[in-house]
Amino acid sequence: MRKQLLSITFLLLAAMGSVAPMADAQTASTPFTAPWYYASSFNLWSINQQSPNTYIFQGRTICNSQAQNINFFDFATNAPVLIADSNTAKSEVVTPSSIINTAGSCGVAIAPANNHFTYQLRSGTAGLQEALNVLKGQAIPSLILLDRNWWAAANNMPGTNGVTILGAAVGDMTTVLEDITTSPALFYVWSGTAFTNTNAIQKNTAPTIAAGAGAGSGPTVSNTGSSTAIAGTASVLTGTATTTGTLFTETWPTVANGGPQYAGTCVVTSSGTNSYTTFTSAMSSSGSGTTFARILTVTVATTAPVVSTQYFFSYNCK
Repeated sequence: MRKQLLSITFLLLAAMGSVAPMADAQTASTPFTAPWYYASSFNLWSINQQSPNTYIFQGRTICNSQAQNINFFDFATNAPVLIADSNTAKSEVVTPSSIINTAGSCGVAIAPANNHFTYQLRSGTAGLQEALNVLKGQAIPSLILLDRNWWAAANNMPGTNGVTILGAAVGDMTTVLEDITTSPALFYVWSGTAFTNTNAIQKNTAPTIAAGAGAGSGPTVSNTGSSTAIAGTASVLTGTATTTGTLFTETWPTVANGGPQYAGTCVVTSSGTNSYTTFTSAMSSSGSGTTFARILTVTVATTAPVVSTQYFFSYNCK
């Protein structure tokens, strides 16, 4: 009975977006090691001291770790490290000025404020910066989850906290952060200088529609009032002198304004009384970095739209 209640509770939480969905088992044909990654998984490494006040270690493999089947080097100059001293009052977070990774040794050059005679080196970002360093730069964006384990570790970091660590994190357009400790979950995308929460804009702002030559002279185009960034309906009331070609385009907000970070895909269907069957749709983009914007183009071919006729096209994107 208790197991049934726990299962029901989990499903209800998942439906409300309070927990991440369970991943299907990965197979040999899966191109990525996991569908999403937990920042807390990159916080499990630690290196025991070999000598007091010495942060270069003998043995190269000592500084190599693994998280969710991804191998990574523990240190980077943009990743603060925690010196966890046996005397917790002396524990501190320090950012390396350089890293060492040779055939026989590895470590960091750091300038701590305290002497450390017995200590461990650990992540100074509770694994977040390590995850970002490993996962950024891929063709398809990676989703990094911030769960309660990450927040607990980050908020217990000496001299800082989770909010400060999140604000200082360094990524790029190919990494997306999701805080799953809130309901609904909060998404953060890279603005060019920091990770910015874009929930309201990204989920609720519909793309901007513009008529093309295929809509004729003097057309009226709009998105219905219920349209969002994910799904909606475009209304095209054709003008005169219609022809084939671009019927309309939909342009999403730029990344800096909370728009998607990649072109993705949109399924377009003709709906309503005046269905249109000879059209194609294609995704493209404009700009790059923070000016990147997703564009959907609907083109009519072989048959021009009927003059002064209203057509509806529904889009569903991911």
